[in-house]
Amino acid sequence: MSGIAGVYRLDGGVVEAAELAAMSAALAHRGTDAAGVWVDACIGLAHRLLATTRASLAVRHPAADTSGAVRLVWDGRLDNRDELEAGADESDEAVVLRGYARWGDELPARLLGDFALALWDARRRRLLCARDRLGLKPFHYVWRQGVFRFASEAEPLLRALDGPEPDDEMVLALLLREFRPGDENRTLVRDVHRLPPGHALIVDGDGLRCFRYWALDPTRTLTLGSDAEYVERVRAVFREAVAARLRTDWPVGALLSGGLDSSAIVCAAGRTWEERGEGSPPLQTFTLFADHPAGDEREPARVVTEATGLKGHAVRRLDADPLDGLDAEVDAAGGPIVDPSHHTMAGCLDAIGAAGCRVVLSGEGGDQLLDEPGYLADLLRGGRLLGFSREVRAFARAYGASAREVGLDAAAMLAPAAVRYWGKRLLRGVPPRWMDAEMARRVRLRRRVRTPRHDAPWPSHVQWQTYLSITSPYYGLKLEAEERRAARAGLEMRYPLLDSRLVELVLAIPWRGRASHGTRKRLLRTAAADLLPPRTRDRRGKGDWTEPVDRALRRVCESGAPLANRSGRLARYVHPDGAARLVERYRRGEGDLRWEVWSLVTVDRWLERLVKGAMR
Repeated sequence: MSGIAGVYRLDGGVVEAAELAAMSAALAHRGTDAAGVWVDACIGLAHRLLATTRASLAVRHPAADTSGAVRLVWDGRLDNRDELEAGADESDEAVVLRGYARWGDELPARLLGDFALALWDARRRRLLCARDRLGLKPFHYVWRQGVFRFASEAEPLLRALDGPEPDDEMVLALLLREFRPGDENRTLVRDVHRLPPGHALIVDGDGLRCFRYWALDPTRTLTLGSDAEYVERVRAVFREAVAARLRTDWPVGALLSGGLDSSAIVCAAGRTWEERGEGSPPLQTFTLFADHPAGDEREPARVVTEATGLKGHAVRRLDADPLDGLDAEVDAAGGPIVDPSHHTMAGCLDAIGAAGCRVVLSGEGGDQLLDEPGYLADLLRGGRLLGFSREVRAFARAYGASAREVGLDAAAMLAPAAVRYWGKRLLRGVPPRWMDAEMARRVRLRRRVRTPRHDAPWPSHVQWQTYLSITSPYYGLKLEAEERRAARAGLEMRYPLLDSRLVELVLAIPWRGRASHGTRKRLLRTAAADLLPPRTRDRRGKGDWTEPVDRALRRVCESGAPLANRSGRLARYVHPDGAARLVERYRRGEGDLRWEVWSLVTVDRWLERLVKGAMR
């Protein structure tokens, strides 16, 4: 974990050390072990280090090659060090600098792991920046008037703007969860850009050029002879992904709910240490529980810790109100909190940091990568009606839904984009009735909703839905908020189920290999069967944290603010009368409106913080 920042002036100006120092100070929470600023006329780099290996402590940051002509700021973890011929005690920074000397601008494509980097080459007078394949490390930048500024987080860049303003189109996209191709490069703040996942950029005398160095390939298909072979391949890559994320010289914490994803990771980590013969693993688990039964997962977590012999901690959340301290969480996230259960994660991360851990393993990504609802649409499209009927009934039992609902959802995936658009207009309105119609017209909202989410030619719906879930900008905002909150607790988040090798593998499996047989996440459940306790392997449910969210939102609705505030910043986007009707419908329990109400509340808090300058 690190915080990186820099300024490259192509306008003839000189970088001021004071500006770099201020940018570094704004990232102080991302690294408390070391800080460094380097300035040379038109270029300046800043680095904040939170060490996860002893080797990184020996590096003088920003790092430099032996000639001093190449400088690097690095926030990351390399997973293919053997392939890159890294020495046992060699830092990741040294490996990256050596790689640049060998491959030049092709360097990012050679790196496997989670990273964001900026590399200055004095001989070529150019800056190379890159972000990892799935965008698990953040990288923001501003390019205006011949000056390029970048930072891990947006806040150090806001000072360079003449009063930061929200990007209205992106705010509405967030409120409606209607992101489209091209949004990966945009943020909620006008003129602040996000380097998309799998991309690099070069800044030199010719300007700024952004290019893609990696992408998920829809034409790649893995054809094996049986389900068992697919499962075995998933098992091997999953174990490799977990092992790669255990490289650290400090204790590791793991978020453990007792559900399939987190349990499989914890059990695989324990088995890896056992196979290495390195004694007791420096791994502790942390399980959140609340005073309402649906939020108490201590018992399923205990089953896992007893089976693995790991030390487990239970973190109590006293039926926490997600709106308590929301301003502070919005500041920490640097934007609206898109996930209402974020407050539960925050408390657990603080406990993990207090226990002396610097790395935390998370099961995040399991729902996006391994759920198989698109498989039903593939059965229907292929005319396999008997199999479709059988799987629909099995899915309904697994999800606790009606067979009719499951079947209709699968059929809806086959509908053309135009049909889906008109369905949205009829069911919720486009724009919805609570939205300001003039703002919707100004940002061409209807055109956005009509535009397909992506035009990649994936061969099956299960692959298509998995791809959309993994690459969604909305999901990226959730991960970014989590990564930033972990940094506040002195932690680096690591996601084994979002390893690019595992994602590539699962997306290459044809739809027949994703058959669920009525079992959610069958691939992982079967692949980890030899690791999991039987009770965990057979568990179908998961904790429910919606009760405190609903209670808090109803309290907000009772007060009438902020949704009915005609003078607040949210009024630019919301029609007060329409918002009042939305609130009343939510209070009466009409439809699943929790996400819409929550989004309005958290966007309102963020807008007020942005305008007041509280986030700068």
